[in-house]
Amino acid sequence: MAKEIGVYTPKQAKRIWESVQAFERMGSASAAMAIPYTPTPIYFVNRSTATIPAYGCVQMVGSSDIDGTTYIEVKRPFEYANSVMGPFLLNGPGECLQDEIGTAQWGPIFRAKKDSATYTTGTRMGPKASAFELEKGCLFTFIGDDEQEDDLIKVIACETPLLAVAGSGIGANTSGTVTAKQPASGNWTAGTIAYTAWNPTGVAIASAASVLLFPVDAKWLAVELC
Repeated sequence: MAKEIGVYTPKQAKRIWESVQAFERMGSASAAMAIPYTPTPIYFVNRSTATIPAYGCVQMVGSSDIDGTTYIEVKRPFEYANSVMGPFLLNGPGECLQDEIGTAQWGPIFRAKKDSATYTTGTRMGPKASAFELEKGCLFTFIGDDEQEDDLIKVIACETPLLAVAGSGIGANTSGTVTAKQPASGNWTAGTIAYTAWNPTGVAIASAASVLLFPVDAKWLAVELC
């Protein structure tokens, strides 16, 4: 069956866009015809066994060559089969079925699906295991709810460390609860937002110890401050 007008493959759309850019560079296009710059789409192939929802969080696991074009392969977080934890992407406004091609958002500000919890501005967010949602964690910072639908939020990419207190302490080679400090004039003060952090060393982190949290493989790694 013939394709409808305006329906293109990703390869065709890229070629059309490059042709438009070349035409404008020749100086033949008037100012009224100028088109704002749009980044090249980030195409991926859904290699999970589930449909990726609109704005769902996915994890890169490899790449595929399809008709001469390289596509990122993604699955539902977390995938530990690779030697390196692949980067995380956020799907665009359309759902993506298994083995179909989707388009990720560029950022640094994204729309994302979240779990059912309620968050305050500034809370750090990260991928939720066995889901396409974000929950409290690391890699993004919560900006606010998105008006389009329930459980849709706006986040900004953020991988900066946090200063926190280790609560009851964190045992060697295990995880525990920490509470992030809150910035204040000249110093930091007690905060209220708690996170799960991992101590990968053979030495326990003391109760009420100050720690720095670093985002490592989409988890908070706690390092005690001496």
